[in-house]
Amino acid sequence: MLDAVDTYTALTTPQGGRRYGIGAGTLSASPRDNHHAAMKTPAIALFVLSACTQAPSGGPPPKTATTLNRAVAEIDPRIWKIHQARNGDYWFGSNGNGVYRFDGVDVTHYTRADGLSGDEVRGLHEDAKGNVLIATNSGVSKFDGHGFATLELVAEPTLLKDWVLDPDDLWLVKPGVRGPVRYDGEKLYHMQLTDSPADAAHHEQQASFRFDTKAVYSTYKDQRGHLWFGTANVGLCRYDGQTLGWMFEDQLTTTPSGGAFGIRSIFEDRAGDFWICNTRNRFEMSRDVSQVGEHTLIQYAKQQGLPQAAADTDENFLFYPAMIEDDAGALWMACGSDGVTKYSGEHVTRYAIADGAYACHIYRDLKGKLWVGTLEHGIHVFDGTKFERFQPPKAQAVKSTTAAK
Repeated sequence: MLDAVDTYTALTTPQGGRRYGIGAGTLSASPRDNHHAAMKTPAIALFVLSACTQAPSGGPPPKTATTLNRAVAEIDPRIWKIHQARNGDYWFGSNGNGVYRFDGVDVTHYTRADGLSGDEVRGLHEDAKGNVLIATNSGVSKFDGHGFATLELVAEPTLLKDWVLDPDDLWLVKPGVRGPVRYDGEKLYHMQLTDSPADAAHHEQQASFRFDTKAVYSTYKDQRGHLWFGTANVGLCRYDGQTLGWMFEDQLTTTPSGGAFGIRSIFEDRAGDFWICNTRNRFEMSRDVSQVGEHTLIQYAKQQGLPQAAADTDENFLFYPAMIEDDAGALWMACGSDGVTKYSGEHVTRYAIADGAYACHIYRDLKGKLWVGTLEHGIHVFDGTKFERFQPPKAQAVKSTTAAK
């Protein structure tokens, strides 16, 4: 199952509070703060991560790696993506300093100088052959265990008749490309979505937005093998092997303060219910679709999500860019400056991250261990009771030696 690809823009207000935000409005990392009018307008954009904005840096990567296999003791604190490959290696994608590979002992650092397509990592995936794909703001690179190759995108968008459901394909978000990208093991294909029922409403507003309302922000493969694509502002699209169906609810995209959060997290729990972006509802998705005019719509039913999340001011009403499920069936959400939230089906538990770290990604590894990536406070690992800052063995040894002196 593919990881959800989470993308967002973090902002600050004059009061210093960090916010999710896109376009005209902002979303507080703690949605309870959204009800303060003074926090609606961001003053300075500190970090930009947008699926609809390409940010290449420094031209194409070198054809020949110059510093491949560079071992380091420290990992950049801006880790926004985490993945464990089938061989056990961990990959950590940073915002601005390339990618790190941890084999349990050594940490190896790769950047554009090593052939990586870009240093701002936006997605980590693994294909059927065990190659690791690193999606960056400047392109997609494939690591085969020896070096990097930048994958070329087939330029012409394909139509619905060209769509296929292949269990070995990977589906990615590529910044600067409108629509999802399919990787078949050889090439990247730009796939074209049909029109959303919300397209017309947003068409006239597009010129005033700083982002493409139809940009794909997340991809997800469900238990049936169907594909889901979350967009910036026109809803959720599903490909079931035959049709592209749409679902749009404004409360999934627009925050209480008026900001456009976008569909950044799509997750199906073991009961088959879908959780989309916030804690208010879970959704029972039917396989059936209906035709309304020129639009194909997904049929679904809404159920209560977390308890005490029905109103905007409720304690457990939260937006989140990433969700996972543990072995016991509990759901875990990365909730920005609210840290991590766990929902067991009965109880809601909050876990703060040290130093006020901003949780932007959560990942469950092959053994069930939980990892959290943060905006700028490094990686944290759950020890059974709390999230502790992760330090590679060599970094721990250096600190122990220093402390001994």
